[in-house]
Amino acid sequence: MLTKEDALIVRNHALKAIDELMTLFHFAKDKCSPQEEEQFKRGVGMSIGQIQMDILEVVNAQYPELDDLVDDQKESDSTNEFPS
Repeated sequence: MLTKEDALIVRNHALKAIDELMTLFHFAKDKCSPQEEEQFKRGVGMSIGQIQMDILEVVNAQYPELDDLVDDQKESDSTNEFPS
């Protein structure tokens, strides 16, 4: 089991990897054919999905407080409430 400190380091590296993949996609998309763009999009999307499911979910299961999407979801839920 990861310590919380190690989990935070793993999480930060995973998020940096996602950021790098997005940078790669945005760089390449204007420099390639539409077919190549779709390949890049699929490859980047699948890679981000793998990072999310195979790395971040492990960290988040052990330390839910490190899951930045939980706070975003709570915030979104509170702003989407209908007035009484």
